[in-house]
Amino acid sequence: MVATPKKRIPKKKKIALVLSGGGTKAAAFHIGVGYALKEAGFEFYQGLKSDQNTTPPGERAIQTYIGSSGGSFIAAVMAAGYSLENISASFMGSGQESGVKFHPRSLPKLQYKKVFKIRPEIAKEQANQFKTIKNIMGDLIDGKFPSLLQLKWLRMTGFFSTQGLEQFLREEVMPSNRFEDYRPELFIVGTQLNEARKVIFGKNEYPAPAHDPTVIYMKNINISDAIAASAALPVVFAPYPIVHESGDKYYYIDGETRETLSTHIAVDAGADLVFQSYTHQPYRWVREVGSLTKFGLPAIVIQGIYTMLEQKINSMYESYLSKKTAINSVHQLCKESGIDPDTIEKIIQTLEMELHQKRDIDLIPIHPDPTDTKTFLAEHLTLNSNKLGEIVKAGYRAGKRKLAEYDFE
Repeated sequence: MVATPKKRIPKKKKIALVLSGGGTKAAAFHIGVGYALKEAGFEFYQGLKSDQNTTPPGERAIQTYIGSSGGSFIAAVMAAGYSLENISASFMGSGQESGVKFHPRSLPKLQYKKVFKIRPEIAKEQANQFKTIKNIMGDLIDGKFPSLLQLKWLRMTGFFSTQGLEQFLREEVMPSNRFEDYRPELFIVGTQLNEARKVIFGKNEYPAPAHDPTVIYMKNINISDAIAASAALPVVFAPYPIVHESGDKYYYIDGETRETLSTHIAVDAGADLVFQSYTHQPYRWVREVGSLTKFGLPAIVIQGIYTMLEQKINSMYESYLSKKTAINSVHQLCKESGIDPDTIEKIIQTLEMELHQKRDIDLIPIHPDPTDTKTFLAEHLTLNSNKLGEIVKAGYRAGKRKLAEYDFE
C-alpha cells in the first residue's frame, strides 16, 4: 500500500485555534487536541501583558484563541496562561498544584454546584406543570396536538443559569476579566436571542464578514459575561442577560446557534493557519455497536444534530477548498502566460476580494473518528473525572491522527 504523501505547510505569519461548543465533552476534547498540538511542536502564546515573561511569540505559537460555548472556557483559560496540565487537573481532579505558567493561581476543580445553578424561578414557572401535562396527555389520546408555543409548562426559559459559571470565572479563574489585558487575542462568540444576531466579544473590532453582514464585533464586555452568554445552551440554560454600554439589556444564547465554528474570525484577525477543534461528528455504523435506536431518544437526537452540523461544516470546508484551488489555478495560469508579476498580484488580489478568501490560508479540522462510538455517546455535561479523561484521550488521538497528515516547516 502506497503511503499518502504529507501536505506541506509553509511557515506562517499567525496561527489561530478555533474551539467549538459541546459542553464539558467538547472542552475535554479540546484539551486533548492541545496536547497533540504541543507534541507536534506548537506553542501557546499566553498570559497578561503585565506578566514578567515578555517573550514574543515564536514561529509556531498560537496567538489567537476563538471559542464558543464549552470551547469558550478552554479558549479563555489557555489565553489566560494556564498550562494544559493545570487545565487537565481542573477537569480530572489530580495534580492541582502543577502546571501554572504565568501567575500564582491554580485553576480550581470544576464542580456542579459552582457552574450549574438551578434557577430559583423554576418552582414558580412550573407550579401547575403536572396538571398541564395531564391535560396534554388527554389531548394526545384524543388525537389533538397542541401548539408548542401554547404549552405553559414549556414557557420556562431554562432549567439552569450560567450565572454560576460567570461568578466562577470572575472570582476564581481569570487573572483579569478584561480582554484587552491579555497578550494573545481572545474572541468569544455569542448569539443575541431577540435579534438573531451573532456577536463576537473581544478586544479588537473588524468589519462584518461578507457571508453574514449582521455579525458584529463588540468591545468592553467582561470575559466572564461573554463566556456565560456563549454557554447558555437553550433549554438547559436560560438566556444570559448583558447590559451594553448604551444601557440596553440584551439576552444571549449559545454561540454556535447561528453558525458552527467561526473560522472567519481567525481570518479577520490575520491568521493564515487555523486549527479547528470540534466534536460534531455523527456516528457511522459499527457492527459491534449496532443501531443507535437501542440507545434511545438522546442518541437519536444527538445524531440528528451532529448530522446537520457536519453538513454545515463540510459545506464551509468544501467552499474554502474550491476557492483556494480557483485562486491558485488562476495564479499558475497567469505565470504560464507570461504576465508580469505586478499584474498577476493585482489579479490575485482582486480575485481574493471577490471570493472573500486569501490564497495563503490553511485550515486544519480536527474531530473524533466517525467510528469512535465512546466519544459520540459521551455525556455533554458530565464532570466525572474518568469520563472526561477518556474524552481528553480521544482528542489527543484525533489531533495526532490529523497532524500526521501534514509536514509543517
